[in-house]
Amino acid sequence: MEEKVSKKNRFTTLMLCWFLGFFGVHRLYAGRLGSGFLMAYGTIVTLLILCINIPIGLMCLITMAALVVNDFVVIAFGQFADCYGKCICDDTIN
Repeated sequence: MEEKVSKKNRFTTLMLCWFLGFFGVHRLYAGRLGSGFLMAYGTIVTLLILCINIPIGLMCLITMAALVVNDFVVIAFGQFADCYGKCICDDTIN
């Protein structure tokens, strides 16, 4: 019988999201490589746009912040899934 709970630690995922969320490290930890690299790329592009045009850069930064806050809330409530669709909702260390 296949488990529906991931072996990844929710607390680790939450801390990665808190400290390195803009770079998608929490998504990379969960195995979601595509969206993790996309968040890192989006953050780098946002910072470059911010250097060129402050109003547009701030709008991009707010959008990136909304993605990170959304992920943080989803992880905190135990609904975040890894790359296999298994819930990262357990705080035990395997």
